[in-house]
Parts: sequence; C-alpha cells; structure tokens
Amino acid sequence: MIRPFALVIATLTAPPVLAQEPDHAALRERALIVLETQFAAFRDTSADLASRAERHCSKGIPKDVFADQFRATWLAWAPLDAYQFGPIEQCGAVLSIGFWPDKKGYVGRGVKNLLTLPAETLSDPATIAQASAAAQGLPAIEYLLDSDLPVCPAVIGLSANLRVMGQMLYDDWFAPDGWADLARAAGPANPIYLSEAEFTKALFTAVDFGLTRMIDLRLGRPLGTFDRPMPRRAEAHRSGLSLDILDTQLAELSRLIQDGLGDATGPKGPEILAEFDAERAKIDRFDAPLDQLVSDPIGRFRVEGLLSDIQVIHSRLATDLGPALGVKSGFSAADGD
Repeated sequence: MIRPFALVIATLTAPPVLAQEPDHAALRERALIVLETQFAAFRDTSADLASRAERHCSKGIPKDVFADQFRATWLAWAPLDAYQFGPIEQCGAVLSIGFWPDKKGYVGRGVKNLLTLPAETLSDPATIAQASAAAQGLPAIEYLLDSDLPVCPAVIGLSANLRVMGQMLYDDWFAPDGWADLARAAGPANPIYLSEAEFTKALFTAVDFGLTRMIDLRLGRPLGTFDRPMPRRAEAHRSGLSLDILDTQLAELSRLIQDGLGDATGPKGPEILAEFDAERAKIDRFDAPLDQLVSDPIGRFRVEGLLSDIQVIHSRLATDLGPALGVKSGFSAADGD
C-alpha cells in the first residue's frame, strides 16, 4: 500500500505529461476546405461584379445594383486579407486588391491619374493592371462611387481586373500543383514547408495577423485619441463597410479555427470561439458606422470595449491556442506594418 505522503512525492517527481501532437495532415485537409470556400467566394463575387459593371455601363442597370455587388465582393475579400503568405504574397494582392491603409491619399490620386488615360482603354483590365496598386482594386472602385467623377468605363476595367485576380488566386491555390498541393507535399525537400507542422504554423500566424490588424489598424487608427479621433482612417468608410469587414473577418477566422483546426485547438478552443461570437454580437448592436462611432464619446467607449475584447482573444491565441497546436507566437505578417 502506498502511503499518501509517498504518493504526493511520486506525483511531484513524475515527468510531465506532454500534450499529444496534433494530426497536422488531417488539420491541413480540414483547413484547406475552409480556405477553398473562401477563395472561391472571392472568385465568384468578383466575376459577378465584372458582369454587373458591364451591364451598368452598357445597359443602364441601376448604380445601386452594382454597388450591392461591390459590397459583397469586398466582404468576400475580407477574410483573405489575413492570408498574407503564398499566392497572395507572391503577387502583391493585398495592395492591388485592398490598398489600405492609405496614409497619403494614394487611392484618390491614382484614380484621377487613371482617368487621364484614353477612355477606350479604361475598360481593359490590362490597362488597370499597369496602373499604380492604389488605383487597381476595391478602394479605387469605392472612391469612384463616392465621387463626382465619371464611373464608366473605368469601373468596367477595375471590376474585370478584380475578376482576373480572383480567378488567379483561386487557381494558384487549388489548381493542380498549386499552393495546396505544395502544403500536402511538406517534407525535407519542400522549399516552403519542411514539415506538416509548418503549414499549421502558417495558419496560426494568419489568425494572429488578422486579429493584430483589427486591433492596430481597423480599430486603432480611426480611434486615434480621445481629443483627436480619426474617423476618415476607418477602412472602407466611404461605403460604410468598416464594421461589416470586421464582422466578416471575425466570422471567417472563427470558422477556420472551428472547422479547420478543429479538435486540435484543445479544451480552450470552444471558449475562444464563444468569445469570437460575443464580439460579433457586440458589432451587431452598434447603431452607427465606425467613423461616426469614434467621433461620439459614448460610441467611442463602445468601440474601445470591442478593441479591448479582441485584444483578450489575441492574447489567448498565445496562451491557449498556440500550445494546443504545437506552435508559438513569434514573427507575424503584421511586423513592419
């Protein structure tokens, strides 16, 4: 019979029980399903956007109908902003599709320069692709829609360029020998992923980066200071999409955690997912756009509460989610922003 004191000593001196290594191959396949639906959504919405742009300019469908599809396309892009590795990094899509933050007004200047070109060339996506990155993507369309500048034919070329980019990103990820197959071939001879765990780390880094951008840029920049809020620094403030972008990103990062990383998130995973849901509910209760909220004392207090709560989620990535996945917080794609 083991005496209680001896049992305590045995317990204290026993080696720690190590967490079981996640099945990174299974995790990768689940995550790729999530990513494929996200990239397919942007491919499809950008294709519809190009079609509506042509119909708006040639057949006179209402501007609001085009604007509705524009908003849907931006929200389809929103979750992809976190994946600043692989094809998105290689082709510079973050700048050419969603140029932001625009600290010096490059989008407006780029659009005005674009409109100095012969009108007959503006509907060609090749013309748009040769313009500055600030004048190629979603913010450029937003600027046109919010201005007194002529929308047609430039909006045809801008939308067609997004369609080209949407199809290219999807193919670069999921066509044969694309980035997904590169991740599946992880190993010592792989130029990017020397082990299957490294793709898990890339996904974890993407979630970390997405939350960092929310904290520092999407909320932090327009908040400014109490004496000097910066409402016009809110992303997509012209189209009133700032909060919708945040909500969509929270939803899709949560989906990546739940459906992609799955059981590998450990016992704290459901708690973290519940926190994502709580912040989305908080956004849903906001009664004004972000640029108006940060300029109002009560609204500002609510936005600061949202920011603080997202900071808590971000911290829990390092303390709870990372260890369960066998990865650490370290270098982030946000470094240098």
